[in-house]
Amino acid sequence: MSEYQRRRRSKETVTAITYQLEYVMDNYDVDLILLADEQGLVIAFAGDQTAANGLGAFARQLTEGAELDPTLQELIPGLEPQRILCEVITLDDIPLYLCAVMTPNKESAYGFERARTGIKRIYKTTGSHH
Repeated sequence: MSEYQRRRRSKETVTAITYQLEYVMDNYDVDLILLADEQGLVIAFAGDQTAANGLGAFARQLTEGAELDPTLQELIPGLEPQRILCEVITLDDIPLYLCAVMTPNKESAYGFERARTGIKRIYKTTGSHH
């Protein structure tokens, strides 16, 4: 499956980012990964859609150091703060939020970084703005 995903390409920004996130989730010990906007709306994700929408809603607050909301723990069973990583990615002066639920290890950290750099590359090469 990873060889198939590696070959999937799209000129549509959101589709290409979705493929990138799916590849990372399938290959790097990541349970859920998403890109959300400032309002908490999910732009692209891989994993459970309900969990992605919930995490996206809190993405900005989590990057600002907010504590884990109990609502998220209900949506994502077994969720613990050390399993969440959220970072701001700025594209054309627009802050977006890359968040993942993952096992905290080198493999998942590498996958998260691969997603971050992939999103920036995709955004530059597709030339569209969601």
